[in-house]
This record gives sequence, C-alpha cells and structure tokens, in this order.
Amino acid sequence: MLTDRDVRQLVADVLEVGVADVGLDTSFYAELDMTSLHKADLVVALEHACGVELTAAEAAGIDTVRDVLRVLGERVPDERRPAP
Repeated sequence: MLTDRDVRQLVADVLEVGVADVGLDTSFYAELDMTSLHKADLVVALEHACGVELTAAEAAGIDTVRDVLRVLGERVPDERRPAP
C-alpha cells in the first residue's frame, strides 16, 4: 500500500528534489518545475507501484501529491490503495 510519504518519495526521486520540498499540495509544475518527461516517468513509477494503468485524463489531472492519492484511491484495489 502506498502512503502519502511513498508518493512524496516517488515524486522527489523523479524530480530530483528533496522529499521535504514535496508537500501534499505542492504543485509539481509551478513549484517543482516538472516537465512532460518527468510526468511520464512519474506516471510509469506510480503504475508499477500500484499495478494499475492510468488513463491519459487521469495522468493529465495529476499536479500534486493530493491529486495522486485521489486518482489512485479511485483506481487501486482496496488492499493496494494509498493510506489517507
């Protein structure tokens, strides 16, 4: 099960920033300078970690850790769902 801390770590790894820089509502684009390549890498990492394939619309709607948790909460089976 992914926690918000796990998601923050994935984001930090992909964007090469410190975990402390990635808050629940920190904008990946506006505050952390995410590029489209970073976004693709993050989506793949999330899909592998959770065993799901995100739709293009779901991936496009991800800009914060809170967004990731919302999307995964809607898609991931209960036993693999991120903890609130």
